[in-house]
Amino acid sequence: MSSKSMGNSADKKQGITMGMDVLDCPVCLEPLKPPILQCSVGHFICSSCRGKLKKCPVCSRTSFERCFGMERVVESILVPCSYAVYGCTEKVTYFNKKSHEQACSHGPCSCPDSGCSFAGPVAMLWKHFTTQHKWPSTAFEYYTPFDLKVKPGVHLLRANNGQLFVMNMVLVEPVGHGVSLVCVQPNTSVSSFGCNVIFSSFTGHHQISTLDSVRCSSLSDGLPKDYFCIVPKAPGGGAAVLLRTTIDTELVDEVDKKQEEDEEEELEEDDDEEEELEDEDDESDDEEEN
Repeated sequence: MSSKSMGNSADKKQGITMGMDVLDCPVCLEPLKPPILQCSVGHFICSSCRGKLKKCPVCSRTSFERCFGMERVVESILVPCSYAVYGCTEKVTYFNKKSHEQACSHGPCSCPDSGCSFAGPVAMLWKHFTTQHKWPSTAFEYYTPFDLKVKPGVHLLRANNGQLFVMNMVLVEPVGHGVSLVCVQPNTSVSSFGCNVIFSSFTGHHQISTLDSVRCSSLSDGLPKDYFCIVPKAPGGGAAVLLRTTIDTELVDEVDKKQEEDEEEELEEDDDEEEELEDEDDESDDEEEN
């Protein structure tokens, strides 16, 4: 491509204002994405809705064909992430906006304190917790054990990659303390973290508690209270019990593999849909010729 043609192409990129609903399927109201179909008059529907319809929902025409021109249009329309105010600089196609925001790491999380309305991305939330609420924080590395004193309250755990965890210890009379743990994330995606704690509350006592999958939470529902272990009280008010804590990421490979399998299935489904659409178009052409 010549520099002149590239310059002309760049000149044609403009910021415009439009009603985005014109890019939505009139049946499911979801954004149109390839493959896109149109009836003989030119009304658009998404391929997912084609199998549910016997005729166009707007004009009652019965034949549809793929519209490559409209596909080019929707693939060229980029919109900013709704979380740009929190630092996301991504611009994505309109039909991918929802899936992007569901996984966007800049999505807001909430302060779980009932008297506080602060919300922001994880990095801002950690700073808010430590400066405004003075909650204790411990830095750690995955797979490396570290000690925490068992006492009621919130304890922040910050991994070396910036991932934030909130451990909440609650007095559970008369037995001891309940321990809960969540991974702070704006979305409730499949957890890739596990945790185990080892502790001894009195002579002869030794306990290991394991949390196979640490729950993800934006903390909008408050502090975690789903205990994964109960730490018995030290008899006679003895020295504070220490939790030898280890957080790992051994599930990451399994999660990535599951995501890859899902993506492959989606691609296969899209290929199948395109083949079905081609077959239907051939049948429609044969009927019109007859």
